[in-house]
Amino acid sequence: MLNEGGRDVLRCPALMPSGGQPEEELKALLPASIAVRFEEMFPSARNGRIKRRDRKRAEMLRKAEPVLQRALNPLEVVRFATNGVRQLTWWLLTAGSMNPFANRTTLVLTDRRVLLIHTDSKQRPRLFANQLPLERIRATAGRNSYIFIRSGREQLMFHGVKRSEARQLRGLLDSTATKNGGWQNLCPRCFTATDGVPLACEKCGEEFKSPRTATLRSLIFPGLGDFYLGYRKYAALEIIGATLLWALFLSTLVPAVMTKGLDGALVAGPLLALLAFIHIGDALLTRAKAKTGLHSKDGNLPTGEKGDSPLFERVNSASW
Repeated sequence: MLNEGGRDVLRCPALMPSGGQPEEELKALLPASIAVRFEEMFPSARNGRIKRRDRKRAEMLRKAEPVLQRALNPLEVVRFATNGVRQLTWWLLTAGSMNPFANRTTLVLTDRRVLLIHTDSKQRPRLFANQLPLERIRATAGRNSYIFIRSGREQLMFHGVKRSEARQLRGLLDSTATKNGGWQNLCPRCFTATDGVPLACEKCGEEFKSPRTATLRSLIFPGLGDFYLGYRKYAALEIIGATLLWALFLSTLVPAVMTKGLDGALVAGPLLALLAFIHIGDALLTRAKAKTGLHSKDGNLPTGEKGDSPLFERVNSASW
């Protein structure tokens, strides 16, 4: 047992390779404070080869290290990592098909759970994190670059994964237990797990943004709810699109009313119905997005060194 950066880390010889140039190169890229089951993470290294994707996976863990240091338990070991997009299946049938721009995710599989870390386009931790304990997984499936993980409450669709990685991850998940349960949200400050969406963390007092507030803002005008949650680039696209539709509606309504009176308002009726559908649809999508994680009122996921704040305490085994 070693103490690195204020965190006890298990270093077991069975977890790391015995030697060789490919292994040593990958070990140098991995974060020193995170225990990794090397042979599961990099199976191609056993043949003396390093794929480009192997280097990216090691760099992915290094970028996620500030969150992993706080979220993982002392003896927890990382088995695999990949990146993609978290998506609810019904989102694909709506404007939620744009959600890949807002829901980029790093998936980390450990010997205890599946950990999802929301990231920006450069795979840097951003807004929130979730977890699914392995004993809560009911079933896994998938094809090509899609992975489906079914829990007690919903089915997670994780896509945009390399096909070889999708097959490898499904193989690892197929060996897990299958019991009832659901995904858990993690407090973005102390990483205490919760099954719901509370207004504040019971452990550290961190306050979270309200899904109800986000929903009402999107109902008033599409994009406002996403802006409130922190998806600002995504919200800007929604606001611009809604503004153009409203401008089209008003430019159609005003001339029609001026020439035909109130009867002319019927001309703009279909466009008004479309606008109402967009407002309601965006409100429902925003509500679902607000419930996919705990969005802190004070900021994003911690990315500095552990100890930046006395509240940045690693969740202990009692929070499981």
